[in-house]
Amino acid sequence: MNVGSKVHQHKATSSLTHSYIDGTLLGYGVVEENQCDHYIGTGENMDSSESRTVRLCIVEGRGAYKRGAKFCPILDEESSGVECVLGTDRLDCLRRISKGTVDFGAFSPEDLVAAQWADVDVLVTNELRHRVQDYERTVVAVINRRLVVEGAWSLGSILRNTTLCHPGNGVNDLRPLSDTLAGYLESLVITRSCDPKLSLTENRIKSVAEFFGKACKAGPWLPDPVRDAELKHKYPSLCSACENSACNSLDRYWGASGALLCLVDGAGDVMWGELGDVVAYFGLNSNSSAFPSSSEFLYLCRDGSYQPLKDNNRPCVWLNRPWPVIVAKRKASVAVTNLITSLTDGALFDGHWHGALSALLEVREAPTPLYPPRTPLDHLAGARGFREAYSQSGCDPPRHVTLCTTSLLAKNKCDWLSEAGAVYGITPPLQCILRENEQACLAAVENQECDVTAVDSDWMLSATRDFNLKPILYEVTPIVEKMNTVVAYVKKGGKINKMADLRGKRASFPRYDGFAWHSVIQYLNKEITCNEIFNYFDEVCAPGIENFNFSKEIVEKFTKSCYQNDDNEKAALLSLVHGKSDVAFVSMETFNEYQAELITLHAEQPDIIPLCPEENAKYCYISWANIGHLYATKNLTQMRRHEITNVFTKLDQLFGKHQPFHNPMFSIYGPFNHQLNVLFHNNTKMLATEEIFKMHPYDAMPLNFEIRILNNTIDNCQISDSTFSKAFITVPTFLTVILNLVLCLMMLN
Repeated sequence: MNVGSKVHQHKATSSLTHSYIDGTLLGYGVVEENQCDHYIGTGENMDSSESRTVRLCIVEGRGAYKRGAKFCPILDEESSGVECVLGTDRLDCLRRISKGTVDFGAFSPEDLVAAQWADVDVLVTNELRHRVQDYERTVVAVINRRLVVEGAWSLGSILRNTTLCHPGNGVNDLRPLSDTLAGYLESLVITRSCDPKLSLTENRIKSVAEFFGKACKAGPWLPDPVRDAELKHKYPSLCSACENSACNSLDRYWGASGALLCLVDGAGDVMWGELGDVVAYFGLNSNSSAFPSSSEFLYLCRDGSYQPLKDNNRPCVWLNRPWPVIVAKRKASVAVTNLITSLTDGALFDGHWHGALSALLEVREAPTPLYPPRTPLDHLAGARGFREAYSQSGCDPPRHVTLCTTSLLAKNKCDWLSEAGAVYGITPPLQCILRENEQACLAAVENQECDVTAVDSDWMLSATRDFNLKPILYEVTPIVEKMNTVVAYVKKGGKINKMADLRGKRASFPRYDGFAWHSVIQYLNKEITCNEIFNYFDEVCAPGIENFNFSKEIVEKFTKSCYQNDDNEKAALLSLVHGKSDVAFVSMETFNEYQAELITLHAEQPDIIPLCPEENAKYCYISWANIGHLYATKNLTQMRRHEITNVFTKLDQLFGKHQPFHNPMFSIYGPFNHQLNVLFHNNTKMLATEEIFKMHPYDAMPLNFEIRILNNTIDNCQISDSTFSKAFITVPTFLTVILNLVLCLMMLN
C-alpha cells in the first residue's frame, strides 16, 4: 500500500467546516459525557491574534490522566492568558488548530503523520522530551555472534532460516511495536507476499514464517480470537520458539524484555528492540557482573554489517521514533513558542498556572524549542526510518475496504477514521463513499460499488430480503436499555392489561417495514394467522408507507393518526401521549430519553407504562436487536470476510471504548463535529461477530430479531404480505395488486 497516495484522497474532505457548540459555556471543572467542547474562561469566539489569550485544546484522559477539571480553572484564576478547550480526541484538536478555532496542543508523532496526509496546516514549535536523548524510541537489531559468517553481506543471507525473537505487535503506539513499525522492520529483511487468495494480514504472516526457520511471536496476531487461533495453527513455526505453545501475551518471551530473554536463553538468534532496553538488560553502562554477558551478541545494521554491544556509544539504528510535540496554528506559533519556553524546570511543578499548564501538556522537563517552527513533514524527516514506515508500497492491484456513508458529516468522520487506521498499519486501508440514504448504500453494497455499510435495526429485514446482504459485524452494548428494543407502551389505568387486550386498539409504529413493525407482526403470528394480522388493530400509524407503491387511501389509513416529528421513534411515543393511539411500539431508550427530557423541563410525567409479554416478564420487550450492523454481501469469499472483519475489529481495538491510549487519537464511537451517533452509535461498546450471541448476557436474552433473520425463521406473511418489490417502478406487479386488494378489504371491515 502506498500510504502517501491517501493525501489526494482526503484533501477535499479534511477541510470541511468546523463549528462550535452554540452558546455553550460550562462552569469550572464541568465535563459532560456527551459534550464536545467547553471553555474555561471567556471569549468563546475571540480571535486570539487580537488578544493576549491563547487557546489550548486538551483531550481528557482516563484515571490519573483526567486532568482538565483540576488544572484548567487554575489557568483562568491566575490570569495565565491560556484558555482550555476540550476536544473529543487528538485528531479533533488538530482539526480545530488547522481551522483556527484553537491555538495549540500536545501531539504524538503518529498524529503528525495523519496531519501530513490530511494536509492540515500547522507548525511544530517544541519537543516534549523527558530523557537526554534525541528520540523517544530508538530501535536496534541484536543477533547472536554465531550468525556472523565470513562472506555474508546481505541481511537475507545472514537471517534466512534463523530463529526470530519477536517482541509482538501491540495496539499501543510505544510497546511492544505497532503494526506499522513492526511491518516496516520486517519489510527491510523480507520480500512481501501478495497471494491474492490470502488476506493482507495472512500474507504478511506467511512471509515471516517462510523466511525464518522458527520464531516466537507471542501475543495476539488479530483481535478476533477465533481467527487468531486459526492462523497460529496454520503457521506453527512462528510460535515454535516460545516457551508455551499457547503463544499468548503471558509467554515468557513476549514483549520487549521477553524478546531479549528469548535471545539470551538461546531460544532465538535475532531480535528487534528498544536501544534503552538493550543497554539496561545487558548493563552496558555498568561494570557490574550481575548482568548477562554481552560478548556473544552484536548489533546488526541495516546494511548487513555489525557492531559490538559493549563500549559502543553510537550503535547502528534501524528506526527512530520522535518525541511528542507542541503543535500550533501558524499565526499563533510565535506566541505559543514564547509561552512554552516559559515552562522552565523550576516552574514545572510550582503549584501555580505554569505547573497547571505543564500537567495538561504532560511536560516532565523543560520543553525543547524548535527554531524556527517547522511543518510536520519537515519535523518527521529527521527521524531515521519513521517517515518511510508510513509510506510502504503495497500489493498490486491495491486492496481497500470501502464503507458507504449517508451524510457529508459521516463521510468526513469516515475519512478521518481511515487516516487514523492507516497510521497504525490497518490493512487493507479503509475508503469511504457517499450515497444519499441507507437504501442507496445497501444497493451500493449489493452492486459491489463498496464492501460494507452501517445501518440500524430498521433496515435489517430489508437488507436481507431486498438486497441479499448479511451482517458481518454488530455494534454491541451489554446494557439492555441501550439496545434496540421493541416495547409496547400503554397508558396506565386503561383497559389494556395484557398483550391480548391490544386487539382492536389503535397502534403507532416508528416506521412501516421497520424493526418494530416486523417484531410485532412476528409476535402476533405465533397466536394468529397471517390473514388475521391485517385486521388485528383498529387503526395503525406507520410512517414511511408512502414510500411504497400503495394506493393513496391505504397511505392515508396508515398515516392519518401519526404525530408529526422528525424523530420517528419519538413521534410514535407522542402519538400515545397525545391520545392518537392506544399503544406505541418503541424502544426502552426512546421512552427513557423522553422521561429525562420532561424532568429537565420540570414538566408533568405522562402516566405511561410498559406492557410486558407474558413469556418475557423479566426484560419486558417484544423483541431486541443490537444497536447497529455492518452489512456485506452474502456471497463474500472467506478471505474477503476475514479482511473486512479484521479491519473493523482493529479499528475498534485502537479507537473504540477500550482503546489503549490514555487519551485517544480518534474516537470511533465519540461525537464528531459536536454531533452524536455519526457513522457509529455512541452507546456502542464494541464491534463483534455473530459469535456474540453465544456469550453472556446475549445468550440468555430471548426474542432476538437478528437470529430469526439469520436462521430464516421470519414467517412468509412478514416477508411478502407487507412488502414491495424493489424492482417495481410504475406498473403494479401481480403481488402488489393482491396486496392492495387485501388491504382494501381490510379498510371495508
